[in-house]
Amino acid sequence: MDAKLRNVAVCLTVCFFSNVAVGATHQTTNFIVTAPSDEIARKVGRCAEVWREDLAIAWLGKKLPNWYRPCPISVKVGQIGAGGSTTFTFDGGQVYGWDMKVQGTLERILDSVIPHEVNHTIFASHFRRPLPRWADEGAATLFEHRSEQARQIETLDRVIKTNRRIPLQKLLTIREYPEDMQDVLTLYAEGFSLARFLVGQKGEEGRTVYLNFLDDAHTHGWTAAIQKHYGFKKINDLEAEWTDWVLAGSPEFQLPAGEALADAGQAGHGEVIRSQSPDEPEPLAMIPRGLRSASRRTGPAPVKTVHQPESNRPSQINNSSMNQESVRGDAGDSRLRSGKQKLVAPPIPRESLSPTADGISSNPNAKAYQFPQMRAF
Repeated sequence: MDAKLRNVAVCLTVCFFSNVAVGATHQTTNFIVTAPSDEIARKVGRCAEVWREDLAIAWLGKKLPNWYRPCPISVKVGQIGAGGSTTFTFDGGQVYGWDMKVQGTLERILDSVIPHEVNHTIFASHFRRPLPRWADEGAATLFEHRSEQARQIETLDRVIKTNRRIPLQKLLTIREYPEDMQDVLTLYAEGFSLARFLVGQKGEEGRTVYLNFLDDAHTHGWTAAIQKHYGFKKINDLEAEWTDWVLAGSPEFQLPAGEALADAGQAGHGEVIRSQSPDEPEPLAMIPRGLRSASRRTGPAPVKTVHQPESNRPSQINNSSMNQESVRGDAGDSRLRSGKQKLVAPPIPRESLSPTADGISSNPNAKAYQFPQMRAF
């Protein structure tokens, strides 16, 4: 990591989590939670374990083995923008050195930040290498609260017909954050929408196909992988149909069982950015998978995911080593090919997305835990 990038990372960490209240610690099998109270620590620990199990089963069809060492989670709770940061290290086909920090209201931590950050650990444990930003962050955002996803719908709606849109050919291969923050937000919105579109193409097999697609894209390139798994001969063909879907309002597919799309409720305050970046520049050509068991040893600098609220975001990010971005959005819909569209739903009414006075969803009956069923932590 060069000096400039290191300073940015330190600044984000200080701005983001300098006020974390240390009141209680609770340990589960795979997490050690430090939070303002014992009750919150226990809820976050339980939530993280539940999402770790459910997300592994949803994506991989089986539970993950327990980690060699638990992942620390630092929790800051308050009327603040939801955010998170997760670091881990890839080395020789192994991943280790987990560390997670989360902040926001307890509601949003439990239903959006924790599932998003835990999803990164599921993908890291499976692939054992960095992924393209749009792919990892887009997949993680599929399991956030609908109010969080709604902001991405609006972002994509604003840019889809403008020159601010990032062409798909470029989106697939972006290795660093754009310098313009609006371009960063566009990248996130497009990534989430594309991930949702691709997963929705294959129904119950959507998540499995998505993982296989990313593996094949790494080995054989994007064009071959897109043709093999989704039937589009060219990247431009995929882009055209995805764009039609967005412009039509992004109607719902028949979602794979268990995908969390909670009640839209109210939109939270501010944008949220998450990203992954190794501290040392790495190409998108990825580390061979190798062994699946974690080991404790020194090695490459950790991969970091950052989810920061708008108020703490730098006006510019220039990071040549960042290797994955966040995305969240829902937007538009398309004239899908025959048989692709299983279920059509109208777009979320924009008037339902107004933030409350404090910027936090105030709906006490929001169905925030629908993966695979509603539950309290």
